[in-house]
Amino acid sequence: MGIKLKIKRAVQSGIRLFKQKNVVPVYKVTDKEKILNNKVALISGGSGGIGFGIAESFIASGCRVIISGTNEQKLIKASKKLGEYCKYIVINVLDVSEIDRKIEKASHLFPELNKIDILVNSAGVHGHQMFGSVSEEVFDSVINVNLKGTFFMTQSVGNYMIKNKIKGHILNVSSASALKPAWTPYEISKWGVRGFTLGASQSLIKHGIVVNAIAPGPVATEMLGREEGDTLYLEANPAKRYATTTEIGQLAVYMVSDLCNLVVGDTFYISGGSGTISYK
Repeated sequence: MGIKLKIKRAVQSGIRLFKQKNVVPVYKVTDKEKILNNKVALISGGSGGIGFGIAESFIASGCRVIISGTNEQKLIKASKKLGEYCKYIVINVLDVSEIDRKIEKASHLFPELNKIDILVNSAGVHGHQMFGSVSEEVFDSVINVNLKGTFFMTQSVGNYMIKNKIKGHILNVSSASALKPAWTPYEISKWGVRGFTLGASQSLIKHGIVVNAIAPGPVATEMLGREEGDTLYLEANPAKRYATTTEIGQLAVYMVSDLCNLVVGDTFYISGGSGTISYK
């Protein structure tokens, strides 16, 4: 290898390292108006990752939050971290026969309000097997949690809101993968979520219930192998970095607020260009 090529590669490597250590900071927006004041939100998959980030942003905007999942110890730890405006309930989104009862129980966890105004379907799994080697077990797991779980949670909470005359919001956590060629169970599930968001919004808007979806691209979460303190730099993304859960949460606040009542059946992409201008 020639000396000039070695120098060139060394410089390029140094530039990459510099970028990794000098990512533009992400600022947190302060919601001085508390636009979710006196609202109660149920967030499935709320004990970590995107769900936890959304819970933090909701609470900062005046909302009471109920996080749900299947691991009670994780829920306890997360609810303590989120503080007094957070409660938890164990809900397995695949135990369909129990969902209605769990929703009714959750609606009374904040007795001063006794309601659920907002549902966020954030429970999800990824699955990392490549096409050609996907097992039936992985396929069923991803489709069941990401799509079946979202369907039945939405149906149950939608019925609850209709029964109690609550003009609420339902927000599905989709993905920029819903725009990509669907050759993995994860991408197929998110295509389904995008279609279901349109269908549920059509069914529920006549009751004053607004259904939309938020679609992140790569997010700095444990699901993608990111840990606290890691760089946000991501060469493959057009914006050259991961999103943070705080950024996802801030957009979610707007989407479930009364400021977004006329946005119906839509999907807001927050991907840094992944899926929207690049399919890598």
